[in-house]
Amino acid sequence: MKKFLFVVCAAVLAAAAFFLYSLATVELPEPASNSSTQTYSDVEPIQSRPESSSSAPSEPVSDLSFLSEEQRNVFAGAQETVPYLADPSNLMSREGNAAGEEVQLDGQNYLLITGQDENYEDFRARMLGIFTENCLNQLDFDLRYRSVEGKLAALVGGMGGAINYAECPDTYRLESSGDDELTFTLIGHYIEQRAGETDTEFLTRRANGEFDSTQEFTIRLANTENGWRIDEFHSPLYPYTF
Repeated sequence: MKKFLFVVCAAVLAAAAFFLYSLATVELPEPASNSSTQTYSDVEPIQSRPESSSSAPSEPVSDLSFLSEEQRNVFAGAQETVPYLADPSNLMSREGNAAGEEVQLDGQNYLLITGQDENYEDFRARMLGIFTENCLNQLDFDLRYRSVEGKLAALVGGMGGAINYAECPDTYRLESSGDDELTFTLIGHYIEQRAGETDTEFLTRRANGEFDSTQEFTIRLANTENGWRIDEFHSPLYPYTF
């Protein structure tokens, strides 16, 4: 009997071993190919996005190095001219000029300019070497200056400069730049005498380049057929005039 049981157990173990061997040797079918399926080796590396050009304004700077030499010269010409636009009668004090007689035009007093700038058309042409026609309109040029038989007549009276304009230099922030137009912000600095501050303390603080507030002004240059010109202009020294 024991011999019979031994034979049966041996047969069962042999059958189990054969079954396990058959499972290990069965080949699994290959998965059907699918064009949308990618292995890691097929995946393209993620490309970094190109940085988009930013129109965000730059940080303020203390110089105009972002302007070309031509643009800087035009802007300097505008700054030199602005005292004669704020108060046209100041033109009589410009080197080479003198005051002529006063005339009245449309109920306003004008002073005839004699000397270097006495010819109206020549003077206006020089202004168009700095400003566009659009900017001269903005600055009320044709109200501030008139022609009297070809002679330049300057409006008498005008706004003075801002007495709180600080002595520290202006700063500038480039807003946009292109082949046809460039815009930047001029930041003017202002200082006020504080309560309880003596005149000496105030003047010392001012002389040291301190300021209490700032005001921003847009300056725009346009590239015309005759070169770069100021197309929008404002002056921190004459903030209520321009």
